[in-house]
Amino acid sequence: MSSGTLVSGMGPGELVLVILACGIGALLIGAVGIGGVVILPALLVVGVQPAVGIYSIYIAFMPAACAKLLVLGRIRGLIPWRAALSCGSTAAIGAAIGGVLVESSPRRALTYLVGVFAALAGARDAWELYSRKMKQRGERRAEDGRRIEEPGDSPTNEIASRPRGDDAKRSADGAAGVEEAVVKLEISAPPPPRSCATFRERVAAAYMSADSIPEDLRWNVTEREMAILAAMGLFIGCASVLTGTGGPLILIPVLLTWKGDERISRKVIVGCSSVLAACLVTAAVISMSATGVRPDVGLTLLIAPCAIVGMATGARILQFASREFLQAAMTTLLLAVAALTISKAATD
Repeated sequence: MSSGTLVSGMGPGELVLVILACGIGALLIGAVGIGGVVILPALLVVGVQPAVGIYSIYIAFMPAACAKLLVLGRIRGLIPWRAALSCGSTAAIGAAIGGVLVESSPRRALTYLVGVFAALAGARDAWELYSRKMKQRGERRAEDGRRIEEPGDSPTNEIASRPRGDDAKRSADGAAGVEEAVVKLEISAPPPPRSCATFRERVAAAYMSADSIPEDLRWNVTEREMAILAAMGLFIGCASVLTGTGGPLILIPVLLTWKGDERISRKVIVGCSSVLAACLVTAAVISMSATGVRPDVGLTLLIAPCAIVGMATGARILQFASREFLQAAMTTLLLAVAALTISKAATD
């Protein structure tokens, strides 16, 4: 590290705090889309100025955000591209505006707003989890009651269901004949034809994963929803830069509140927020550099490896995580973020 960076003035405890916060935040961003709120408070604790900290985080997370899109894009249906680009394109404009206003913004009021959104979404998710658990418990009790009432299998029924000797012999002979015919067919079958796929099709087949989101859990966005997402993206892009919390922290609670009653996979919502994050980071870096804000090189180099490893690991977790795990993780994190952001705004 260069001797003129902020990192050179940090003690061992401060370095450990920053590394842990960046690693945990990146892991959460990769898995559930929310986690940037963990990183900026750690930088403020060790004495980093907000504008420098925000800019350094964005620079460090830019390669990781693009790498996450490559990982999630392999799964068909996980990223709703029309919805994500509708929101992400205007979020880039909002981030550019926020980058210009980052030094003179009503940060306290915006932080309160972020906390309220997170609290509403977390409370709604917690109620949904509670209702689902109660429903599952009632269904298990009803199933146990039906099992007690149903009579068991009697020995006479078991004896009557056994095949007779001649019938069993004929069934065995027929099965052997079918198996022999299948073997002969497999031996005499011609070799499969050579693939005539184009280079583009071969690349797509090698890149795309065999996993996919079921059709009924995807987000088939309408024209009206695209217009709403475009308006939301403008506000989210500006507010995320001004508060330093990241776009997904605002977008995910809004989407959960708006689309939570519909049958849309949580993974799809995280995929949409990943596209917004990549657009937002790129635009924010360009706009903040135009205003004269400069990142700390040592801090950026310290955060970048944590961001790449953490987000790659989190993206892999997202691919295999169940719906219940994602919802429980999001609920816990949203309520924690709400408490943190509201208390931070109250003490500023």
